[in-house]
Amino acid sequence: MHLDLQGSVFRMPKTTKGVEAAYDKAAPLYNLMNHIYFFAKDKRFRSMLVERLNPKPGDTVLDICCGTGLNFPFLLQKVKIRGTLLGVDLSSEMLQQAKRKAESEGVNLVRSDAAHLAFRDRTFDAILVSFCLKVTPTYEKAIEEAARVLKPAGRIGVLGNHKPSGPLRFLGIILTKVLSAMAKIDYEVNLKEQLSRKFRIIEDKKMYGGLVQSLVGGKTSNHLPTVNRDD
Repeated sequence: MHLDLQGSVFRMPKTTKGVEAAYDKAAPLYNLMNHIYFFAKDKRFRSMLVERLNPKPGDTVLDICCGTGLNFPFLLQKVKIRGTLLGVDLSSEMLQQAKRKAESEGVNLVRSDAAHLAFRDRTFDAILVSFCLKVTPTYEKAIEEAARVLKPAGRIGVLGNHKPSGPLRFLGIILTKVLSAMAKIDYEVNLKEQLSRKFRIIEDKKMYGGLVQSLVGGKTSNHLPTVNRDD
């Protein structure tokens, strides 16, 4: 079977401008496509990661590549009305989709490249990054920026696409090939290895048959990682 992906709404060149344009185009259908791909289990992944990230009431939290705001309900439940939640995304159309959620819940939205965050050093108690580092051409810089704006005792939580093993390996081969072509997801990027350059990895968990990777890290003064075993 031949998959013609040339006209895909998510097909993008691997440049910052290309990523921005593709997500601008995909924004109206993003939530639907996300739920279909994950069989409506994506809420569970996001909820579980926020639980592990464990922001406290009153914390200041940054949602990098916040997209349409799918993480907002889980983060707001943690920080409560005393906390502050900021959502950052490169795509103005994705932020437009998030605007209704943001306005009703008091979330601040900022259009910004993850590799050039317009915040002071050590601003945030917690940072969440979901499903974007492997499509970000400058992911190394984005990780550096996250480390810069995170407080010394802060935590970072990351969700990413992952190549599965085990029973879903063959299904995963098909899905990863499709997503690699459509969304230019770089499955060769080792998120754990890259994050370990700036954070001590506290947890590395595979979910959804290994198709999703959830990582939680803590900031270290010398950036030398203490890595737990994979689940």
